[in-house]
Amino acid sequence: MADLGTLAVLLLIALGVGRRLLKAVPFEWALEEALFAIALGLALLGYATLALGEAGLLGRPALIGLLAVGAMFGWREIVAGGAQGARGLRRWWTASRSHSEHAAIVLGALVIAGELVMAFAPPVGGDQTKYQLVYPRLWAEAHRVVATPWSFWGYFQYLMNLIFAAAFVLRGDVLARLLNDAYGILLTLAVFALGRRAFSRQTGVWAALLFLTMPLTATLMIRAWVEFAVTLYVVLAFVAVMAWRQSESGSWLALAAVMGGLAGATKFIGLLQPLILGLVIAAHLLRRGGLRALRSAVVTTIGFGLVAGLVASPCYLRNAVETGNPIYPNGYGVFGGRNWSADATHGLDVYYATYRETQAAKRGTHAYHTWWEKLRFPWDLTMAPQSFEESGRSAYDVGPFLLAFVPGLLLVRRAPQTWLLVGVAVAYALIVMFGIWPHPRYVHPTLPLLLVVAVEATASLRAFGPWAARAVTALLAVTVLMQTVLTARVVAPLWSDSARVAFGQMTPDAFLRRNERHYALASLVQAQVPPDGNVLVLGMVLHPYYYVGRPFTLGSPLDQEAIDYRRMQTFDDFLTVVQRLGITHVVRETEPDKPATNPVGDRVLRFWDTLVARSEKLGENEGGALYRLTPAVARAEGGV
Repeated sequence: MADLGTLAVLLLIALGVGRRLLKAVPFEWALEEALFAIALGLALLGYATLALGEAGLLGRPALIGLLAVGAMFGWREIVAGGAQGARGLRRWWTASRSHSEHAAIVLGALVIAGELVMAFAPPVGGDQTKYQLVYPRLWAEAHRVVATPWSFWGYFQYLMNLIFAAAFVLRGDVLARLLNDAYGILLTLAVFALGRRAFSRQTGVWAALLFLTMPLTATLMIRAWVEFAVTLYVVLAFVAVMAWRQSESGSWLALAAVMGGLAGATKFIGLLQPLILGLVIAAHLLRRGGLRALRSAVVTTIGFGLVAGLVASPCYLRNAVETGNPIYPNGYGVFGGRNWSADATHGLDVYYATYRETQAAKRGTHAYHTWWEKLRFPWDLTMAPQSFEESGRSAYDVGPFLLAFVPGLLLVRRAPQTWLLVGVAVAYALIVMFGIWPHPRYVHPTLPLLLVVAVEATASLRAFGPWAARAVTALLAVTVLMQTVLTARVVAPLWSDSARVAFGQMTPDAFLRRNERHYALASLVQAQVPPDGNVLVLGMVLHPYYYVGRPFTLGSPLDQEAIDYRRMQTFDDFLTVVQRLGITHVVRETEPDKPATNPVGDRVLRFWDTLVARSEKLGENEGGALYRLTPAVARAEGGV
């Protein structure tokens, strides 16, 4: 309950701060105002966390002090917003509502409640225990931003990870996962707001319900990811551009730039949104004013881009200062970067290429090698979503609804907002497909835009008469129910144990032993390594063990400063570095699912084999083996 209370306080402070900062925006609807305000307030919490971390002040007293300042700054808006929300709820409660809206609220509440329960169990699986939560916790424990020359994943920490770090400072991983869920709920409401603004309230209700019950949404709700935050800022930026096109208000345009910048601040791929919206803005101004508006269009678009870039910049500036590369380790050929090399880039590329081939085999084919093969992605996304990730059949399922109703565009083709929604979504998806990596999570920001159009296209069939209207409602309802069944399958493997932990019927340790495959090895490390030990983890593509609970160093040859294998020719060279780092124990991973090119050469494996051969094995399980360096090997530097 303390975590839920803390979450409520954070959301209220975010609401108050955001409302006060957005007073110049002519909102017409209280829900839209609340969505923009909370989204902005949470982003400011993330940036405040980064500032405290860079100053070495990332502790609970300093963060609570900043939150208190934020509460005082937005106190009147918190009270006013609460009163406005209460009045809105009363009006909504007394107004006549459709049966579909009643059903949507009940089903949505049940789905959200079921998924929220899982946040109270320890995190298992997915990227959350590899890097999404690992480095935020590391920062919180160190009370500062921690350089990780032994892991490039430490520089994949963007806006949502900063918010996770704040959660760890205040409470722990339960609050971090609840914040992820809060973003998911905010995004569902934003889908409703988008559908309402673009078409109608009914379209918004169905689009939001279809989004909430989508199995991919469940996957993102039950673990800590960043996709909800990226997509929320993408959708809000789009809503702001729509409002600007309708009202010509400069404050809406500025808000669109801020939201687009926050999308880019949350994930590198999110930078596509301000880029695409900049083109939309320029096209709108030129269409309205012709060539006479060219200068105004250029100035406005550049200004939009500058604001978005400024808002997005803090995390990229941090990377640039620490590594010399704002998007480290990506873009090495352009920016270079410390602790990295062209060979390391090649090794990582081979790892991901092998991973894509392995997953594509699930659909009886190979990874996309040519541009025309990538055109199959929408079909594969619908029919074989499990072939993009190490996951269950339905975990990345977006359902057939979007693909099935592509022809429905012909029914709503005259509405200008239709082509705006579809154009932005298709542009975003095409860049991802042909320029980055066709993957369900990477095109996630396009799903709400396409859902709204698909629902409106389906709803337009109601015009053919009462029977058609009933058929449309039945079709949408059946789709929602089928998605809900698949969602239940996604959450079922962990739900029972998670609920038992949440209600005190199972210990976290028992939960982890049943559900986290790396926990056995982490438990072995905790049992055998003293708190002041230092564990060297050996493997090609490494992630920290979230539950290891001991100081560790990652020994991948892809990261070269902490252990620069390129400068080592003999085992004694390697041993000297091991001793200098104060290594006391070694974990040798079992890596059947992590093939990667070794950018240094076979001598790395010989170094590892020699090190473990001269060490004492303390235990072994399916995840790997733990060794203790013998006194002769672990003696002080200079003993070689």
